[in-house]
Amino acid sequence: MLVKRTVRPRAEGTAPMEAAGRLLMADVEHGVLLLDPRGRVTAANPAALRLLGLRGSAVRGRAVCGLVRSAVPGDDPVAEAFRTATTEREILLAPPGGGEVPVLLRGFRFGRPARVLLVLRDLTQPRRMQQELRRNERLATLGQLSAGVAHEIRNPLAGIGVSAQVLLGRFEPRDPRSRFVSVILEEVARLDRLVTNLLQYARPRSPELRPGQLADCVRRVVELSADSFARAGVRTEVEAKPGLRPIWIDADLVTQVVLNVTLNAVQAMPQGGTLRYEVRLTRRRRPLRGPGRRAGDGFERRAPAPAAARAPAAGEWIAVQQIRVTDSGVGIPRGVLDKLFDPFFSTKPKGSGLGLSICQTIMQEHGGSIEVASREGGGTTVLLEFHVEKRHGERRSTAADAGPEHTAHR
Repeated sequence: MLVKRTVRPRAEGTAPMEAAGRLLMADVEHGVLLLDPRGRVTAANPAALRLLGLRGSAVRGRAVCGLVRSAVPGDDPVAEAFRTATTEREILLAPPGGGEVPVLLRGFRFGRPARVLLVLRDLTQPRRMQQELRRNERLATLGQLSAGVAHEIRNPLAGIGVSAQVLLGRFEPRDPRSRFVSVILEEVARLDRLVTNLLQYARPRSPELRPGQLADCVRRVVELSADSFARAGVRTEVEAKPGLRPIWIDADLVTQVVLNVTLNAVQAMPQGGTLRYEVRLTRRRRPLRGPGRRAGDGFERRAPAPAAARAPAAGEWIAVQQIRVTDSGVGIPRGVLDKLFDPFFSTKPKGSGLGLSICQTIMQEHGGSIEVASREGGGTTVLLEFHVEKRHGERRSTAADAGPEHTAHR
């Protein structure tokens, strides 16, 4: 007996829609997990796999409760997603590999029996940006307070120094009391240096930008530090990419930054070692705005320029020149590395903790950046980056300004 089966034609357009859905899941930047009615993963996009630290074969068919776990005991966000039509909440994701990742979880229940689509947005970077914004606000307030305190200290400090000088002149050189007055003068000088650093941090002078070579700043620092290198047993190497165009910098301020970095490097090599300077050209994506310290800082948008000379938009590649300073010293512990640019933080007994903060301010005033990478016992690298354009000005030239290396870092 023949049984006639009715085959319903597949809805027109279903296959293209499924293909579009797969492409969308593969391209979306947030993690996406599709769950069956039993709470098992039937599909996961690459972003979800990266967030969970797993491969596709290790996810499909697994119970989601073993993958998406809240760090809060007793909290079950997946069960909540199956109970309600839509869910949106922040959780601390606990991946199987360990650690905690803050994520925004969105759950969408659909169909019968119920299925759930989970969307996981990594909040690590947004929270880091919020912390950096709050830190900058605190530093701005601290800078204003420091400027006021420094001015109030400087005047009486000058009076103490003058009085001590007069008192010292009334003692014979062999008078034991003159030693105590000398101590007063030494401490007055030390406080004056601290006050000067406070003022420089709180109210940095605007750089006087002129075309200059970063390699010249490096060579000047090497010459100024020659005696320090000899006493510490430090060997120096300088490598500058030939043919680099001048860029808009304040050479004195840049030299001050490189000198501060150099002194820190020498102190990190008590048994001697190698200090290497590299000046080179590379490419970076243009930031959304210039990283200057003041509210109005940025790369100014002027009247539309011809296409060949127009400044690149945010996200486009731009040329930057770098000074890379690498030492073979003791390195920096991770706990210290996170606080390097905090004002008044110092690991030196007599350090003011303002050296690197001032360097960061100078680099921001140039529209550039300073970064430190280090491994305890493995040396330290400081990277100074300068844009190949004048701050608050038009681009100095076209892409040809970057030379042959301009296209080598795509």
